[in-house]
Amino acid sequence: MGTTTLPKKETQWNPPLIRSLRGKRTQAEFGALVGVPKNTVWRWEARRAKPDAEHARRLSRLAERERFLADWKLVGSLRIVGDIEEGSREISRLVQESLERSARQLAGEE
Repeated sequence: MGTTTLPKKETQWNPPLIRSLRGKRTQAEFGALVGVPKNTVWRWEARRAKPDAEHARRLSRLAERERFLADWKLVGSLRIVGDIEEGSREISRLVQESLERSARQLAGEE
């Protein structure tokens, strides 16, 4: 028996979501990624215009490529944590490394 897959829900690209996807890139850099001038990015973010269907697809493809998820925020390293279990494991690993480093420093090993 074949597996049925549900169609992907189209993302409604609103100004805060577009701004979040852009991250620390300039409007010109971001525009180049989706094939529009920086003024178009400005208009999207300023609620002066909405991306048409083709540009919405381009934004979605960029978001998919970068593993961008609307429900998660960018973390300090600009990596996106998209899975809570994976994120928890990464945080645990970083805390453990920090504790081990501190213990070595206190013992005078570093």
